[in-house]
Amino acid sequence: MESLEKIQLEKMLEYKDENVICRFTDMFDIDKAEAEDILKETLKFLYISTITGVFIPDDLLILDEMWHNMILFTPEYHKFTQEHFDQYLHHRPAKKADKERGKRLLRQDPEKAKKEYLDKIELLLSVTYDHLGEETVKKWFQEYPKKYSKENIKALRK
Repeated sequence: MESLEKIQLEKMLEYKDENVICRFTDMFDIDKAEAEDILKETLKFLYISTITGVFIPDDLLILDEMWHNMILFTPEYHKFTQEHFDQYLHHRPAKKADKERGKRLLRQDPEKAKKEYLDKIELLLSVTYDHLGEETVKKWFQEYPKKYSKENIKALRK
């Protein structure tokens, strides 16, 4: 699904699930309104996630946490993805072989490894801007890296 329709995003953003929000606030020291906003941002990520090359960088791990949380409510998540993507939307983390390749490349050719990563980030920024707009880019790539760094997420975990 390389082609995205705005109406699909609008429908996705109507999704609400009090159980997902409740579990998230049980796991993290985050209030309900903030959890609802993180869910909204996760839905926006899911909207663009079917575009080849889109991934969750460390700066967006809070979205990954919410996505994991959604998946735990499996029947509801299954229904959601069927309704919005016409298929089950799998969460595919980086495979061991890919991680090892990245580490090997970093040791052997750090400049090439850096360029590959920056190219991936550039694609993600471009897709985010084109499909979700400037405000989302600012939120995800300026606000979230500070507010939801790995250390801050760890500190928020109950």
